[in-house]
Amino acid sequence: MNDSAAKTSERLEQEAVAWHVRLTSGDISTVERARFEAWRKQSPAHDHSYRQIENLWRMMDAPVIADRQRRRKPGKTAKTAHSLRWSVGLAVAASLLLTATLGMFPDYLNGFWADYSTHIGERTSIRLEDGSVAHLNTDTAFDVSWRDNERRVVLFRGEAEFEVAHDSSRPFRVQAGNTVTEALGTRFIVRYDDSAGAVTLLEGKVRTEQTKKQGTFITLHPGQRATFDAQSLSGVLAADVSAAEAWRRGRLIMNFVTLKQVVAEINRYHRGQVTLLGDTLADKEINVAIDLNNIDVWLDTLKDTLPIKIRRVGPFVFLQS
Repeated sequence: MNDSAAKTSERLEQEAVAWHVRLTSGDISTVERARFEAWRKQSPAHDHSYRQIENLWRMMDAPVIADRQRRRKPGKTAKTAHSLRWSVGLAVAASLLLTATLGMFPDYLNGFWADYSTHIGERTSIRLEDGSVAHLNTDTAFDVSWRDNERRVVLFRGEAEFEVAHDSSRPFRVQAGNTVTEALGTRFIVRYDDSAGAVTLLEGKVRTEQTKKQGTFITLHPGQRATFDAQSLSGVLAADVSAAEAWRRGRLIMNFVTLKQVVAEINRYHRGQVTLLGDTLADKEINVAIDLNNIDVWLDTLKDTLPIKIRRVGPFVFLQS
């Protein structure tokens, strides 16, 4: 399965779980049920994802059903059936636990082979061999390579701010996918997630270029940024420097953005997935200033400013508009 297909499958599974939680909550409205049916009919993949979740939940109930049957019909056959169903139930439970664990802790697996990495919710600073300093944001991983004519950082994912030590004989370059940013004595931030990212310049000057397209580059000055993906590089954009480096101060600042954008950003820092159920408030524009060490507190107070309910299922949080 390629990356695009895998991401689509994962997204559908998450949506299916969210719908199942909503449908079994006991207070789903007729309108919401119609929305669920419309979601399920979007494609065979949507329907398949939901049937898988339904089957898993049904199998999880197997031990309870088997125990009831054993009480009604004692004997060897009933005991055998009970043991079989109990084993199946345990196997499914173990599978779900493993899936949930891997989903909850992908950073532990993805960052295992990197030279430097942080876990979800973790931020740290390190001094590199050349004297430069790298500040790593949540769920970040990169390798370093020191050569006689170059200092190179390969950012696999996440976000890092670099304070570059001057060395005119060895340029300092940060590679993120097909994009390479060369520092010219500077302080800048590179973010890279899902084959797309951004470069934000805080001090000095940087040159950012696409490796697949020779001659495609831009030069940034303080207060400017550029975005990129696997195929293209944007022009020079204005940057909100204070918001861009707010994570260094333990804050998440987002102005004039939608609630769904805020939820997506929170999920970078929050171990349990936060899911917005329904689209009534998804596109509502808000401004937020969140303490990254107290995201759950902010989530709990969200209902004081928006018509929203907070539902928690283990470590997962569902926002119902």
